[in-house]
Amino acid sequence: MYVPNAFTPNNDGANDVLYVRGICLESLTFMVFDRWGEKVFETADQKIGWDGTYNGNLMPATDYWYTLTLIDIDGKQTIKKGHFSLIR
Repeated sequence: MYVPNAFTPNNDGANDVLYVRGICLESLTFMVFDRWGEKVFETADQKIGWDGTYNGNLMPATDYWYTLTLIDIDGKQTIKKGHFSLIR
């Protein structure tokens, strides 16, 4: 399971949404934070990704941080933290 290190939400049809990538997941919680620590996105559904907006507004091109809590099909819990770039 991983989170890409960049995405480009510019409506060109390629790489417009940031998704958690991986297989064999029972459940997940994916949260995205801006550089001030404000949560700008959260999902518990791997099919729902972040489109680079918050409260209907486009977020600036910069680095963002995430936490990802995963439970795989064997019941093993993994917590990952990292960052990625939003590029416009």
